[in-house]
Amino acid sequence: MGRFLGQFKIKKGDDRGATVVEAAMALPILLLILIAIMELGLAFKDYLTVSYISREGARIGALAGDDPEADCAILRGIGEIVTTGDLQRINRIEIYKSDAAGGQGVTNTAVYKPGQDPTLCTVPADPTDGWTLNSGPWPPTSRQTAVGTNPLDIIGVRVILDRTWVSGLPPFSGGFQVNESTITRIEPEVFD
Repeated sequence: MGRFLGQFKIKKGDDRGATVVEAAMALPILLLILIAIMELGLAFKDYLTVSYISREGARIGALAGDDPEADCAILRGIGEIVTTGDLQRINRIEIYKSDAAGGQGVTNTAVYKPGQDPTLCTVPADPTDGWTLNSGPWPPTSRQTAVGTNPLDIIGVRVILDRTWVSGLPPFSGGFQVNESTITRIEPEVFD
């Protein structure tokens, strides 16, 4: 019987290095998973940021109505809430007249001037402004804010942010744009 059990005896030292080999095989997969979590988490954070900025801009624009500085009010509000890092990656902000289905009509565009104060925007434009604003196609004074025969205008704010992947490792190489818009009906005038 002793002879029979001796055949199944495991020799010590036969599995030396197995743990190192297993770790070497598992480590790249674990690193790829961690990089993917980080990259997707940062991309989702940028989506949430752009979504928040567009909602806040549309809210401000709806309240500003046909004030001549309505577009500047939107840009000043955005300038107060956005971080410097995100602000420098904003490609442009579009303020547009929307239809009820969300389609984009005439559009005013604004681009941030790097290094300038994002809370400065005036009408007429000043060289110290933090934004270059093109408000020609849909001037704020032409917006329908009075309840009557014509329906109230619907304002939309689209924020476009340039996003590059942090790691640059495939499949996270290159860049893309995070693009989000929000529409809301302009608040009717209560007082003249």
